[in-house]
Amino acid sequence: MEKAAPAVTQNPPVDTWRFQRIAIAGITGALCGVYVRAFNFWQVGTADVARELLDLFGLPLLFVTVAVLSLVWLIVAVIALFRRRWRRMTSSILAIVTIAVGFSMVAAVPLFDPWFWYVIINKSKFEATVLGKVSVDSKPFAVIDEWDISTGLAGVSANHFIALVYDGSDGTPPDPSNQYQTHVYGHFYLRDHYE
Repeated sequence: MEKAAPAVTQNPPVDTWRFQRIAIAGITGALCGVYVRAFNFWQVGTADVARELLDLFGLPLLFVTVAVLSLVWLIVAVIALFRRRWRRMTSSILAIVTIAVGFSMVAAVPLFDPWFWYVIINKSKFEATVLGKVSVDSKPFAVIDEWDISTGLAGVSANHFIALVYDGSDGTPPDPSNQYQTHVYGHFYLRDHYE
């Protein structure tokens, strides 16, 4: 008599965390933030071909990447919910949230702002230039640099100019109409102007 082969038992899939999804999401969100920061510092007239290619294809590519990843992870989270794989579901939801967190971190933290480092590196030179131009009794104020950082299609998008301003007054610096002002470091501010 032949012995019957033992029945092969299949182990159910293990419900594990998917940390690689969260890492990919953080990198994707950070890249979106870097893209925004870079075009806020990259003036027209420097490396025009690379700038135009990234301006034309970079934003749509990042948008499609974020949309596809978010949709895939949402579908995976729903499937994991129905299969009661709680860790996989949570990993996918955390990955979707991490995209926004990665973007917000790079967009909000001054250490990731190239203007911050531009001012830090050139601070003493800028202050000497400004103080050399003003009289002793007046509060120092000067536009240090003004750059054209326009993006989008010519004639369709508004021209975007940004100026690095030194304002030595102790109060809130003036905010002219049609301009947006953000603090960079010390008495240095950025003014955005659209035409």
